[in-house]
Amino acid sequence: MKRRWKILIAIGTAIGLAVLLSVIHHYQLRAATEAYIAELKAKGEPMELAQVLPPPVPPEKNSAGVFRSAASLIDADQSLGYSNYVFGMKMVAAGKAMIRWQQSDIRDSYGTNSWDEVESAVRQNMNSLTLLRQIIDKPDFDFGINYEQGTADLVFSNLYLIESKGAAQRLETAAFFDLHSGDTESAVTNLRAILAVAKAMGDERLEISELVRMAIVRIAVSVNWELLQSPNATDGQLSELEHDWAALDFIRSDEKALEMERVAGEITLAKWRGSDSELQRYFDLGNGMREAMGLTDDETLWDKARTTAKVFMWRSWWSYPDELRSLRGCDALITAVRLVETNGSFHAALEYQNNKLDGLGISKMDDEISALFSAIPSSDMNFHTMDSQSIVVLSPIIKMVMRLEAAKQSVIAAIALKRYQLKHGNVPPDLNSLVPGFLASVPLDPVDGQPLRYRRNADGTFLLYSVGENGKDDGGDPSLAKGAESSSYYWLNPHALDWVWPQPATPEEIQNFYAHPPK
Repeated sequence: MKRRWKILIAIGTAIGLAVLLSVIHHYQLRAATEAYIAELKAKGEPMELAQVLPPPVPPEKNSAGVFRSAASLIDADQSLGYSNYVFGMKMVAAGKAMIRWQQSDIRDSYGTNSWDEVESAVRQNMNSLTLLRQIIDKPDFDFGINYEQGTADLVFSNLYLIESKGAAQRLETAAFFDLHSGDTESAVTNLRAILAVAKAMGDERLEISELVRMAIVRIAVSVNWELLQSPNATDGQLSELEHDWAALDFIRSDEKALEMERVAGEITLAKWRGSDSELQRYFDLGNGMREAMGLTDDETLWDKARTTAKVFMWRSWWSYPDELRSLRGCDALITAVRLVETNGSFHAALEYQNNKLDGLGISKMDDEISALFSAIPSSDMNFHTMDSQSIVVLSPIIKMVMRLEAAKQSVIAAIALKRYQLKHGNVPPDLNSLVPGFLASVPLDPVDGQPLRYRRNADGTFLLYSVGENGKDDGGDPSLAKGAESSSYYWLNPHALDWVWPQPATPEEIQNFYAHPPK
């Protein structure tokens, strides 16, 4: 046999062996991922869409139609937009908040507004506000969301996230005008409507919905704080609010949303593997953002060829270990939330989550949202982490839930303290005195699972606080940790030593804030 033929046979054999080994490697990677999915299913984890879909809301209990009508009216009348929007619980110093409805005008970064202008805008929006109040009696939404599309597509139909937050902001402004006018009953109704919207969104089972819902509840916290400064609130009104707050469950909702994210992520991944057009939609999202930032597409034919080659490598090999890492990472997030449900301590759950993500190498990844807003073309994307980057985005949400749960428990305790004060003329010596007359049990600090910290001050006021993100009791100190930099006095600031329920600021503190605003 001629030497040339021997060489050609050797080369052909080597190529055939390389192809065979590549095919074997593909199936090995795929088998490892499928084995882990089978392991999750064997443990009872919901891995099919039908298992994570929210139950349908009966038509007679569904307020989706009422909300749509209110949203259309709000969209048609923006008089309660930025120019007349009033937000409360304005922090002017560490642990001190301005009572906004007591002020003679409304000042913020947009300028100064009058209460007369706010009144005009509120009255102009009365029809939409009346509709939103109807949700109090039926706090359930079923907008017919199409979950089959997969979360990574970011194009869900029938989501009303912007409208939901906008509705809460308008109810907030109306409530502050009510308090300014001395109409506490109307203010309570508007606050209950905000809480009803938040509760109605609680079973959408999407993290983006949970984030908007948390923003709405933060609005409700500020309104509730302002309401508690009113001398006209009655025990009956406060009891209703206490019940509404207790009905909100952020921990369980986050668990359900993470389970949906895992299933929907698998749906999206299957689409990307099976369709060039579906994968291109993901690339187009980044391209569209770059164009919006004025960044031109300078990809050459060589760049496009590199992308085509990487897509082939991703589909054949790279996507499977990344999928496995993503599934393990999502399991860590879900398990952490379930640990909170079991022992009531976010601090322990966060430690578990961080250790698991560190072990998977996920904690070291860049945030995929930052990547989308960068000038990186698809040819330079890291295809090895395209799926598991989503875990980086989802991982901080547990801290947001922790802060919101701390706010919720603080609000419930503060309402009960106000009710006790209305009956006895002063605040109680301890939180145990609230049980069982005003609370079924003492509110717990979600950070460490222990009772919220409380003490009665000599001047008749009280100190109520959570130990904050550091998990350490600093004696109710609302100041920032040493070395931390922040211009915000926000009482749930992650850098604050303790999360202290604010006390009303003095006129001098308010004047000093306006004279020397934080930079």
